[in-house]
Formats: sequence, C-alpha cells, structure tokens
Amino acid sequence: MKFILIFLLSLSITNAFVPILHSKFFYKSKISMSSDSEIDNEDNQNIIDNSSDDSDKGGNALFRRWKNLGQETRDDIKATSASFIFAILLRLFIVEPRFIPSLSMFPTFDIGDQLLVDKVSNKLKRPYQRKDVVVFHPSETYVELTGNNDALIKRIVGVSGDVINVRDGMLYVNGVQQNEPYINEAPDYKLDDMKVPEGMLLVLGDNRNHSFDSHIWGFLPQENIIGRAVVKYWPIWRLGFIEGSV
Repeated sequence: MKFILIFLLSLSITNAFVPILHSKFFYKSKISMSSDSEIDNEDNQNIIDNSSDDSDKGGNALFRRWKNLGQETRDDIKATSASFIFAILLRLFIVEPRFIPSLSMFPTFDIGDQLLVDKVSNKLKRPYQRKDVVVFHPSETYVELTGNNDALIKRIVGVSGDVINVRDGMLYVNGVQQNEPYINEAPDYKLDDMKVPEGMLLVLGDNRNHSFDSHIWGFLPQENIIGRAVVKYWPIWRLGFIEGSV
C-alpha cells in the first residue's frame, strides 16, 4: 500500500518535473557541456587526476552515511526512488496524468478533475474511434484564432471518410442519428455536411454549446493526438472509466 501511495504521488510530481526534460534550457545545457568537453586531452586528464582523491573521499562519506541509516529508512528511500523513476518512464512513454481546467467537456469532466491518458494502445493495435475522448495539440487554425498552444481535450465524433452534420439539436454521422447520453445539452447550432478528410478527425466538446471545437475551427490532424483519456482518478468520488472512451 505504501508503494502505491508513493507511486501516485510521484506520478503527480512528474506533471511539473517532466516538461523540464523537454525544455530549451535542458538542451542548451547539454550542448554547452558538449562544447566545454572539447578541451585539450592532457589538461582534461590533469583535472581528472587532481579531483580523483576528493571524489573518493566524498564517495566514502556518502557510503558511510547510507550504512548508518536504519533499515526501514533505507527501504523507504529505495521505494521512493524506484517509484519516482518508474513514474517518469511511465509518463513519458505509456500513460500520463492530466487535469481539466474548463467546462467544455462537462458533465464528463468538471473543473479540477484529473485523468489518465493512454499514449500507446492506439499506436499498437487500436485505431481512434468515434466517441473516444482524446487529448491533443491544437490545430494550426485553432492557434491562429486563439494564440493558445495548450493541449486540449474533446470527443471524437467523426473519423476519416465520415460525413457529419448537426441539425435540430442532433448529431448525424453518415446520415444516422447518434445517441449521446454523455452530452450536457443538445447543440443549438447547425452544422452542414462535412466530410472528414483522410488523416483527420472531427472533435466536439460534451458541453456542446460551450465548447470551442471542430464546429468552429475545423478538422483535427490525427497526428496531433497525444493520447486517449481512459480513467478519471481524482477526485476519488468521481473515480471510473470515461464513458464511450474505453
């Protein structure tokens, strides 16, 4: 139980920590270090030789401190370190936590809800489908209209080849009226026939009349998708799978 709690805490911490790994500062630091390493080999060897004794002393002192710690403390440090590293790897490549800042997907998500985004299943075997809730980088049109580059979350209503329209408060896909029990209210706008091009998706917010989505800024390139939202995990009383997206 302790490991699970530490892991969940580590996963939350990586929300703030991991972007640093992708920052320009991080890569500048690496480049600078590479440039600094191009010094004369003989001088470099002297520096290494002169510092070796100090390194040994520091290493021995650190080892002694570790040995002086109680077994329970050492076990806690090992568990925390392992869970933190695992959380970082998990977030980078498999699943990552996200939080909801607006009501565009209400009632599926409320402000402050936290969820897990699956980043691999669609790449391995499962194509994106209608009703999937996805987190994505905004389209160029969206950025031009808003100046905002933050990731968004919406529900897929149309995939490549689908013909979508909205009329009389109902969504139609290829002429078939859709049952959407998860939306907040019927849309009060009209959307004429739109055929989804190859490699594109059409996405709408569940809070149809209060969502800045594809009915305004157009199609979403599928390559912009970060992952599929699958589980709400916070607040705890809203824990569960995301309707239509599993």
